[in-house]
Amino acid sequence: MSPADAGGAGTRQPMRVQLVNCYVRAAADVIHSEGKVAVKRGGVTLAKDAYTSEEVTAMVGVNGAMGGSFFLSMSEATALNLVSAMMDERCDVFDELAQSGIAEMANVVAGAASIGLSELGYTTNITPPLLLLGAKAKISAVEIQRLVVPLSTEHGNINVHVALRENG
Repeated sequence: MSPADAGGAGTRQPMRVQLVNCYVRAAADVIHSEGKVAVKRGGVTLAKDAYTSEEVTAMVGVNGAMGGSFFLSMSEATALNLVSAMMDERCDVFDELAQSGIAEMANVVAGAASIGLSELGYTTNITPPLLLLGAKAKISAVEIQRLVVPLSTEHGNINVHVALRENG
């Protein structure tokens, strides 16, 4: 069976949706587990512009059978709420420890998504996470569509951005 046919149970989803779902499932699972909170998924949208609207964006590069990047973006308040839940201790300043927590969360999500991609037949590697701080920064996926799925939690909203293409 080809990766494009791996929808299971007689369903046939477009490959693009399967790839995004690997990241969204991984993000929801990690946020639920580490943030100790329920996660509700929104619908997939195509990013219309190259600017971030959130104050914290954790970015992880993807290479191998798929190339591109994955981002988690959120407000600073949401990031602080998540880090507080992860540490079981109130965190009021987005300092190096808090930044490290969000970067590590993105790293764990990307690693889990890589496992999902391998189950679809795609072997990928990830780069160490980078944090982009401040809203209205420009992010270019360089000719790769960026699909975005919002996740809602009581800690705040987190957007999952996936910009991948198959490497030939």
